[in-house]
Amino acid sequence: MKIGSIWLTGASGFIGRHLGPSLKEICSRVQYFTNNKDAKTALDDKAFFSHFMDFSREDDVRRNIDLFGLPDIFIHLGWGAMTEPSSQEHLATNVKAGETVIDTLFKAGLEKFVFLGSANEYGGRAGSLSEDMAPEGKLTAYAEGKTRVASFGFEQTAKYNKKFISIRLFNTFGPGQREGSLINKLYDCYRQNIKPELGPCENFRDYIHVSEVVEGIKLICGINESTVVNLGSGKAIRLKDFVILFWKSLGGIPDDLKFGVHPMREGEPEQPYAFANMDRLKKFTGWAPSLSIEEGIRLTIEGLKAK
Repeated sequence: MKIGSIWLTGASGFIGRHLGPSLKEICSRVQYFTNNKDAKTALDDKAFFSHFMDFSREDDVRRNIDLFGLPDIFIHLGWGAMTEPSSQEHLATNVKAGETVIDTLFKAGLEKFVFLGSANEYGGRAGSLSEDMAPEGKLTAYAEGKTRVASFGFEQTAKYNKKFISIRLFNTFGPGQREGSLINKLYDCYRQNIKPELGPCENFRDYIHVSEVVEGIKLICGINESTVVNLGSGKAIRLKDFVILFWKSLGGIPDDLKFGVHPMREGEPEQPYAFANMDRLKKFTGWAPSLSIEEGIRLTIEGLKAK
Protein backbone atom coordinates (compact mmCIF):
# COMPACT_ATOMS: atom_id res chain seq x y z
CA MET A 1 0.00 0.00 0.00
CA LYS A 2 1.32 3.45 -0.93
CA ILE A 3 2.22 6.09 1.65
CA GLY A 4 -0.27 8.96 1.50
CA SER A 5 2.02 11.99 1.69
CA ILE A 6 5.74 12.75 1.98
CA TRP A 7 7.38 16.15 2.42
CA LEU A 8 10.98 16.38 1.20
CA THR A 9 13.56 19.12 1.80
CA GLY A 10 16.71 19.47 -0.29
CA ALA A 11 14.96 18.38 -3.49
CA SER A 12 17.22 20.56 -5.64
CA GLY A 13 20.41 18.99 -4.28
CA PHE A 14 22.39 16.05 -5.66
CA ILE A 15 20.54 13.32 -3.77
CA GLY A 16 17.20 15.13 -3.72
CA ARG A 17 17.01 15.38 -7.50
CA HIS A 18 17.38 11.60 -7.73
CA LEU A 19 15.17 10.79 -4.73
CA GLY A 20 12.22 13.12 -5.34
CA PRO A 21 10.83 11.57 -8.54
CA SER A 22 11.48 8.05 -7.23
CA LEU A 23 9.43 8.67 -4.07
CA LYS A 24 6.34 8.74 -6.27
CA GLU A 25 6.72 4.96 -6.56
CA ILE A 26 5.89 4.57 -2.86
CA CYS A 27 3.84 7.69 -2.17
CA SER A 28 0.65 9.19 -3.61
CA ARG A 29 1.69 12.79 -2.95
CA VAL A 30 5.24 14.14 -2.75
CA GLN A 31 5.84 17.83 -1.98
CA TYR A 32 9.17 19.67 -1.91
CA PHE A 33 10.12 22.41 0.55
CA THR A 34 13.05 24.82 0.65
CA ASN A 35 14.24 27.53 3.04
CA ASN A 36 15.89 29.35 0.12
CA LYS A 37 13.48 31.97 -1.21
CA ASP A 38 15.23 32.03 -4.58
CA ALA A 39 15.47 28.26 -5.06
CA LYS A 40 11.94 27.67 -6.29
CA THR A 41 12.43 30.07 -9.20
CA ALA A 42 16.00 28.97 -9.94
CA LEU A 43 15.06 25.36 -10.62
CA ASP A 44 14.87 24.68 -14.34
CA ASP A 45 12.44 21.77 -13.98
CA LYS A 46 8.89 22.54 -12.87
CA ALA A 47 8.69 19.01 -11.49
CA PHE A 48 11.06 20.17 -8.73
CA PHE A 49 9.04 23.21 -7.66
CA SER A 50 9.62 23.75 -3.93
CA HIS A 51 7.32 25.53 -1.52
CA PHE A 52 9.05 28.03 0.74
CA MET A 53 9.38 27.17 4.43
CA ASP A 54 11.64 28.95 6.91
CA PHE A 55 12.84 25.85 8.75
CA SER A 56 14.09 27.91 11.71
CA ARG A 57 10.71 29.55 12.42
CA GLU A 58 7.97 27.56 14.11
CA ASP A 59 5.26 29.88 12.81
CA ASP A 60 6.34 29.34 9.21
CA VAL A 61 6.47 25.56 9.60
CA ARG A 62 2.94 25.75 11.03
CA ARG A 63 1.85 27.97 8.13
CA ASN A 64 2.75 25.17 5.73
CA ILE A 65 1.00 22.59 7.89
CA ASP A 66 -2.14 24.73 7.79
CA LEU A 67 -1.83 25.09 4.00
CA PHE A 68 -1.15 21.48 3.07
CA GLY A 69 -1.99 19.33 6.09
CA LEU A 70 0.50 17.06 7.86
CA PRO A 71 2.44 14.55 5.76
CA ASP A 72 2.80 10.92 6.80
CA ILE A 73 6.60 11.21 6.57
CA PHE A 74 8.96 14.20 6.57
CA ILE A 75 12.37 13.59 4.94
CA HIS A 76 14.96 16.23 5.80
CA LEU A 77 17.86 16.35 3.32
CA GLY A 78 18.22 20.14 3.31
CA TRP A 79 21.51 21.35 4.84
CA GLY A 80 23.57 24.48 4.17
CA ALA A 81 27.33 25.02 3.68
CA MET A 82 27.85 21.49 2.36
CA THR A 83 31.21 22.35 0.78
CA GLU A 84 32.58 23.89 4.00
CA PRO A 85 32.86 21.22 6.73
CA SER A 86 34.36 23.70 9.23
CA SER A 87 31.70 26.41 8.77
CA GLN A 88 29.95 27.51 11.96
CA GLU A 89 26.73 27.55 9.93
CA HIS A 90 26.49 23.82 10.67
CA LEU A 91 26.30 24.46 14.42
CA ALA A 92 24.05 27.50 14.19
CA THR A 93 21.64 27.83 11.25
CA ASN A 94 21.55 24.14 10.32
CA VAL A 95 21.04 22.89 13.87
CA LYS A 96 18.36 25.47 14.64
CA ALA A 97 16.51 24.63 11.42
CA GLY A 98 16.64 20.90 12.10
CA GLU A 99 15.50 21.21 15.70
CA THR A 100 12.67 23.59 14.81
CA VAL A 101 11.16 21.42 12.08
CA ILE A 102 11.44 18.30 14.25
CA ASP A 103 9.80 19.85 17.30
CA THR A 104 7.09 21.73 15.38
CA LEU A 105 6.09 18.77 13.22
CA PHE A 106 6.03 16.30 16.11
CA LYS A 107 3.95 18.72 18.21
CA ALA A 108 1.51 19.00 15.31
CA GLY A 109 1.16 15.21 15.14
CA LEU A 110 3.70 14.01 12.54
CA GLU A 111 4.31 10.28 12.98
CA LYS A 112 7.67 9.75 11.25
CA PHE A 113 10.70 11.99 10.61
CA VAL A 114 13.58 10.72 8.44
CA PHE A 115 16.82 12.68 8.82
CA LEU A 116 19.85 12.45 6.54
CA GLY A 117 22.88 12.23 8.79
CA SER A 118 26.45 11.40 7.78
CA ALA A 119 29.14 8.77 8.15
CA ASN A 120 31.32 11.66 9.35
CA GLU A 121 29.49 11.33 12.67
CA TYR A 122 31.82 8.38 13.39
CA GLY A 123 34.80 10.75 13.35
CA GLY A 124 38.13 8.99 12.86
CA ARG A 125 36.93 5.47 13.66
CA ALA A 126 38.36 2.69 11.49
CA GLY A 127 37.13 -0.71 10.37
CA SER A 128 33.53 -1.88 10.30
CA LEU A 129 31.34 0.95 11.61
CA SER A 130 28.21 -0.04 13.53
CA GLU A 131 25.46 2.39 14.49
CA ASP A 132 25.96 1.96 18.24
CA MET A 133 29.61 3.11 18.10
CA ALA A 134 30.53 6.45 19.66
CA PRO A 135 32.60 8.86 17.53
CA GLU A 136 36.37 8.84 17.81
CA GLY A 137 38.59 11.90 17.56
CA LYS A 138 37.51 15.45 16.84
CA LEU A 139 34.39 15.92 14.71
CA THR A 140 34.11 18.58 12.03
CA ALA A 141 31.47 21.26 12.55
CA TYR A 142 29.45 19.52 9.81
CA ALA A 143 29.50 16.16 11.61
CA GLU A 144 28.84 17.77 15.00
CA GLY A 145 25.82 19.59 13.58
CA LYS A 146 24.40 16.36 12.18
CA THR A 147 24.96 14.62 15.52
CA ARG A 148 23.21 17.38 17.47
CA VAL A 149 20.13 17.31 15.25
CA ALA A 150 19.92 13.51 15.45
CA SER A 151 20.26 13.59 19.26
CA PHE A 152 17.50 16.18 19.47
CA GLY A 153 15.29 14.06 17.21
CA PHE A 154 15.60 11.03 19.47
CA GLU A 155 14.86 13.16 22.55
CA GLN A 156 11.67 14.41 20.90
CA THR A 157 10.52 10.91 19.94
CA ALA A 158 10.57 9.96 23.61
CA LYS A 159 8.66 13.13 24.47
CA TYR A 160 5.97 12.81 21.78
CA ASN A 161 5.98 9.01 21.22
CA LYS A 162 6.83 9.41 17.53
CA LYS A 163 9.37 7.79 15.17
CA PHE A 164 12.71 9.37 14.23
CA ILE A 165 15.14 7.65 11.85
CA SER A 166 18.64 9.01 11.30
CA ILE A 167 20.43 7.73 8.19
CA ARG A 168 24.23 7.73 8.39
CA LEU A 169 25.00 8.15 4.73
CA PHE A 170 28.43 7.21 3.40
CA ASN A 171 30.17 8.70 0.34
CA THR A 172 27.65 8.98 -2.48
CA PHE A 173 28.62 9.25 -6.12
CA GLY A 174 26.76 9.50 -9.41
CA PRO A 175 25.73 11.99 -12.09
CA GLY A 176 24.47 15.37 -10.93
CA GLN A 177 27.05 16.13 -8.25
CA ARG A 178 27.97 19.76 -7.61
CA GLU A 179 30.38 21.58 -9.90
CA GLY A 180 33.94 21.12 -8.69
CA SER A 181 33.35 17.65 -7.26
CA LEU A 182 36.06 15.05 -7.88
CA ILE A 183 33.98 13.11 -10.39
CA ASN A 184 33.06 16.20 -12.39
CA LYS A 185 36.68 17.34 -12.35
CA LEU A 186 37.88 14.01 -13.75
CA TYR A 187 35.16 13.96 -16.38
CA ASP A 188 35.86 17.53 -17.49
CA CYS A 189 39.63 16.91 -17.60
CA TYR A 190 39.14 13.86 -19.78
CA ARG A 191 36.88 15.71 -22.22
CA GLN A 192 39.30 18.64 -22.42
CA ASN A 193 42.41 16.43 -22.68
CA ILE A 194 43.86 17.84 -19.44
CA LYS A 195 46.03 15.83 -17.07
CA PRO A 196 44.25 16.06 -13.68
CA GLU A 197 46.20 17.56 -10.78
CA LEU A 198 45.00 15.93 -7.57
CA GLY A 199 45.70 15.61 -3.87
CA PRO A 200 47.48 12.56 -2.42
CA CYS A 201 44.22 10.54 -2.43
CA GLU A 202 45.59 8.11 0.18
CA ASN A 203 42.45 8.23 2.33
CA PHE A 204 39.65 5.65 2.15
CA ARG A 205 35.97 5.91 1.36
CA ASP A 206 32.93 3.68 1.40
CA TYR A 207 31.39 4.66 -1.94
CA ILE A 208 27.72 4.00 -2.69
CA HIS A 209 26.05 4.87 -6.00
CA VAL A 210 23.21 7.39 -5.79
CA SER A 211 20.71 4.91 -7.29
CA GLU A 212 21.21 2.64 -4.28
CA VAL A 213 20.98 5.59 -1.90
CA VAL A 214 17.56 6.32 -3.38
CA GLU A 215 16.47 2.69 -3.03
CA GLY A 216 17.78 2.57 0.53
CA ILE A 217 15.97 5.73 1.63
CA LYS A 218 12.69 4.47 0.16
CA LEU A 219 13.01 1.21 2.10
CA ILE A 220 14.09 3.02 5.28
CA CYS A 221 10.83 4.99 5.09
CA GLY A 222 9.12 1.68 5.89
CA ILE A 223 10.95 1.21 9.21
CA ASN A 224 8.48 1.58 12.06
CA GLU A 225 10.70 2.36 15.02
CA SER A 226 13.19 5.04 15.95
CA THR A 227 16.74 4.09 15.03
CA VAL A 228 20.04 5.05 13.44
CA VAL A 229 20.83 3.13 10.26
CA ASN A 230 23.91 3.06 8.04
CA LEU A 231 23.58 3.48 4.28
CA GLY A 232 26.77 2.60 2.43
CA SER A 233 28.20 -0.14 0.24
CA GLY A 234 29.78 -2.02 3.13
CA LYS A 235 33.19 -1.88 1.43
CA ALA A 236 36.15 0.52 1.62
CA ILE A 237 38.26 1.63 -1.32
CA ARG A 238 41.36 3.82 -1.34
CA LEU A 239 40.49 7.08 -3.06
CA LYS A 240 43.49 6.78 -5.38
CA ASP A 241 42.25 3.38 -6.57
CA PHE A 242 38.77 4.79 -7.17
CA VAL A 243 40.21 7.68 -9.19
CA ILE A 244 42.34 5.34 -11.32
CA LEU A 245 39.35 3.08 -11.95
CA PHE A 246 37.12 6.01 -12.90
CA TRP A 247 39.79 7.51 -15.17
CA LYS A 248 40.40 4.20 -16.94
CA SER A 249 36.64 3.73 -17.39
CA LEU A 250 36.55 7.08 -19.18
CA GLY A 251 39.31 5.85 -21.47
CA GLY A 252 42.12 7.75 -19.79
CA ILE A 253 45.72 6.66 -19.20
CA PRO A 254 46.53 6.22 -15.47
CA ASP A 255 49.99 7.77 -15.90
CA ASP A 256 48.29 11.07 -16.78
CA LEU A 257 46.90 11.36 -13.23
CA LYS A 258 49.07 13.72 -11.18
CA PHE A 259 48.63 12.70 -7.54
CA GLY A 260 50.02 14.77 -4.67
CA VAL A 261 50.05 18.12 -6.50
CA HIS A 262 47.56 19.64 -4.06
CA PRO A 263 47.51 19.19 -0.27
CA MET A 264 44.40 17.92 1.49
CA ARG A 265 41.80 20.62 2.09
CA GLU A 266 41.98 22.39 5.44
CA GLY A 267 39.35 20.93 7.74
CA GLU A 268 39.08 17.72 5.71
CA PRO A 269 37.84 14.99 8.08
CA GLU A 270 39.92 11.92 8.82
CA GLN A 271 39.12 9.09 6.43
CA PRO A 272 40.87 5.93 7.62
CA TYR A 273 40.10 2.45 6.30
CA ALA A 274 36.46 2.29 7.34
CA PHE A 275 33.17 1.04 5.93
CA ALA A 276 29.52 0.72 6.86
CA ASN A 277 28.32 -2.31 8.78
CA MET A 278 25.10 -3.15 6.93
CA ASP A 279 23.56 -5.61 9.41
CA ARG A 280 20.95 -3.21 10.78
CA LEU A 281 19.76 -2.12 7.34
CA LYS A 282 19.42 -5.77 6.29
CA LYS A 283 17.56 -6.59 9.50
CA PHE A 284 14.98 -3.83 9.01
CA THR A 285 14.55 -3.97 5.22
CA GLY A 286 15.84 -7.34 4.02
CA TRP A 287 17.96 -5.42 1.51
CA ALA A 288 21.52 -4.21 1.13
CA PRO A 289 23.32 -2.37 -1.70
CA SER A 290 24.82 -4.78 -4.23
CA LEU A 291 26.16 -2.66 -7.12
CA SER A 292 29.87 -3.15 -7.69
CA ILE A 293 32.06 -0.05 -7.79
CA GLU A 294 32.71 -0.78 -11.48
CA GLU A 295 28.99 -0.88 -12.27
CA GLY A 296 28.40 2.31 -10.30
CA ILE A 297 31.14 4.07 -12.25
CA ARG A 298 29.67 2.83 -15.54
CA LEU A 299 26.23 4.20 -14.60
CA THR A 300 27.80 7.49 -13.52
CA ILE A 301 29.64 7.98 -16.79
CA GLU A 302 26.49 7.12 -18.75
CA GLY A 303 24.60 9.75 -16.76
CA LEU A 304 27.31 12.37 -17.30
CA LYS A 305 27.35 11.75 -21.03
CA ALA A 306 23.55 12.01 -21.19
CA LYS A 307 23.54 15.53 -19.67
